[in-house]
Amino acid sequence: MPPAEAAPDTGLTLRQYYVMVGLGAFVTTIAQPGVIGRLPLQLLLKQELHFTAQTLAAFMLIATFAWNVKPVAGILSDAFPLFGTRRRHYMLLGSGLAALCWFLTGVVPRSYWPLLLATFGANTFMVIASTVMGGLMVEAGQKYGISGRITSLRQALQSIVSVGNGVLGGYLAATAFGWTVGIATGLLVVLAVVTLLTLTERPIPSRRHEVLRDAGRQMATLLRSWPLWAAGIFLALVYISPGFQTPLLYLQTDTLKFSLPFIGLMETIEGLTGLGGALVYAALCRRYNLRRLLVTAIAANAVFTLAYLAYSGRSAPVIHGLGGLVVICSELALMDLAVRATPRGCESLGFAIMMSARNFAMKGSDVIGSWLLDSRGWAFADLVWLNAATTALVLVFIPLLPRLLLLGRDGEPIVDGAGVGAAPLAQEHA
Repeated sequence: MPPAEAAPDTGLTLRQYYVMVGLGAFVTTIAQPGVIGRLPLQLLLKQELHFTAQTLAAFMLIATFAWNVKPVAGILSDAFPLFGTRRRHYMLLGSGLAALCWFLTGVVPRSYWPLLLATFGANTFMVIASTVMGGLMVEAGQKYGISGRITSLRQALQSIVSVGNGVLGGYLAATAFGWTVGIATGLLVVLAVVTLLTLTERPIPSRRHEVLRDAGRQMATLLRSWPLWAAGIFLALVYISPGFQTPLLYLQTDTLKFSLPFIGLMETIEGLTGLGGALVYAALCRRYNLRRLLVTAIAANAVFTLAYLAYSGRSAPVIHGLGGLVVICSELALMDLAVRATPRGCESLGFAIMMSARNFAMKGSDVIGSWLLDSRGWAFADLVWLNAATTALVLVFIPLLPRLLLLGRDGEPIVDGAGVGAAPLAQEHA
């Protein structure tokens, strides 16, 4: 059996890819209950339902669990065309139903299960839209040889989200929850409308037995793809380092007595410098190979984490500013690795597997950190030391990654996760 068949030609131009990846990345990031709804929802749960750090982290883990099973959405999008398309109608389905679930979040009773089910639904359908965006990103990266640049576009837009969402989230947390619901719902409706007008994907004529055979072929390709699994395991190892995102929120609100707008401002500062980090990476990825970028970024991340030992009202703006630059460069190097390791013809599924490893590890790391804080009496400083040490430990696994994924620079022919070379194209095809 061949490793993979060529992905069907979508007929999309590079410009259409940029529009859909850009808007898709923006909306499926900012409209998440854990992004635009992070401060408003977490403060609602903390203050009105009196959640502890451990309970709050567990709630968010369950509400966002769908992000851990993105491969299901990936195989649906890649192998089971919806109304004849692999991307267009799945994006319409995901964005439309996510908007509906966000609307329900604003009208259900303010109690545990109704809020959990509504936010779970919003995340579930947003996963579909995000998975389609990831598939389009991988297609564009491999078809045009722009994996570094298109991942930088994605990250730049996500950093813009952090810039705006910081101030916006702080403001929304101090106002009626309905404002958060309305903004998120509106953004998802915009994504659905733009998809209808822009994502003019060429229909794929297929029969059911061909669809099932293609799904089996994709699974066989992925199971045999050592680059894919190596990259996925590596991402999980990076992100599983016991985290302190929720403990930091409790430190900010209960110990340091930060106001909600000030907490939002810290996220804005982080987003601004993160945007700079995305621009820096877009330039560096053309000059240096991925191995050097990974080693440098992860080492810098581990060292930077220790800055949280001095976290206070005065140092917070500086720490969040440096964090935006360092953490985003590290994130981009990891996303570049994920794009390169994804086999052709399995773009959504392959990339979703690695994003699932990342998302589950991130949420799990926050639960572990919150558990150590609440149940084992660890101090915040102890969590910082543990996170820095485990992040640095990941460096020893870089030599185990497939060499062919790490040697090339952006714009050079790369070897994808199925071992197929991708020849970059210099210009857009009309």
